[in-house]
Amino acid sequence: MVAWPLSLGIRPKPALTFLKRFAYSATAVFLAYLATQEAAVAGDKTVPVALQLLWTHQAIFGGYYVADRQGFYAAEGLNVRFRESAPDADLLSPVLDGTAQFGIAGAAELLIARERGKPVRAIATIFRRSPVVYVSKASLGITRPDDFRGRTIRVVTDPANFFAMMTHAGLARTDYRMVSLPSDPKLFAADAADVWLIYINGFAVTLERMGQKLNYIYPDDYGVHFYADTLFTTDTVIATQPDLVLRFLRASLKGWTGAVEDPALVGPFVRSYDPQADADLETQKMRATQALVNTGEDHIGWMREERWAQMAKVLKEQGALSGSLAVDDVFTMAFLRNIYEAGAAIQ
Repeated sequence: MVAWPLSLGIRPKPALTFLKRFAYSATAVFLAYLATQEAAVAGDKTVPVALQLLWTHQAIFGGYYVADRQGFYAAEGLNVRFRESAPDADLLSPVLDGTAQFGIAGAAELLIARERGKPVRAIATIFRRSPVVYVSKASLGITRPDDFRGRTIRVVTDPANFFAMMTHAGLARTDYRMVSLPSDPKLFAADAADVWLIYINGFAVTLERMGQKLNYIYPDDYGVHFYADTLFTTDTVIATQPDLVLRFLRASLKGWTGAVEDPALVGPFVRSYDPQADADLETQKMRATQALVNTGEDHIGWMREERWAQMAKVLKEQGALSGSLAVDDVFTMAFLRNIYEAGAAIQ
């Protein structure tokens, strides 16, 4: 059983010893200095790159912020710009039309888009464990999917994940009622829904910080294992600018390593992009993100074909895929292998 109560904090498997952490910190400072010097010399020779975020500025993008603010992108000769998104926005089009070279999307979304003929391809999965979790007030006594029967469920994202868990529990869509609600603590307190689908490193942190006593239900406990935030680009960018992809991914992985090792960096960095952000809250969110990124197996960003195949199988069972898709067309391991075999990313 997965058990990640936020009140205890989410802790990934330690990736570095104290001495390695010290070495990382020293390296980060040195690289930031070099990046500053290189940028001054290069002037306008740095390559402009846009990353399409899947939401507004917040800690779930912490590794990219660390890569930017610590100079890892600049050290690769890149000038990275972050493009915010909005609710219900099309996250793929900015990458497909060239407005952004890279984007972040759920793995399920990429599988569906690829089968529909869109030339998107994953280059790394940052959230190798899904942040999707179902919560309810502890006082309601809802502790497993079977308890959803006759309840009102707030579902606003990742419906394939939800339906797969319900199917596993033997519940039909007529056994519960779905509603769409904003992530509003007042609505949660007022019992606008009995069960809420939320992110464990997002709204869940806010609710616990407010003192709500919550029961958690994890899809992973019921056979549903989805990759979440996945870094992607297009076939064209991969074919025509492979060096750009390699440099961007290498710097991003260094940034995520830094964010996992020192989550206290992230809150202030979020404020540098959004002055209205609560730095302490964003740091808490980053702490809740650590175990999603550094799962204790493989490398940060690493992808497994069997996991992609399992997600495709679930999506086919839910009617979201026809089954004609070749799973290995959706992702490439070439850049991750290049980076980790060269020892370029700190793990």
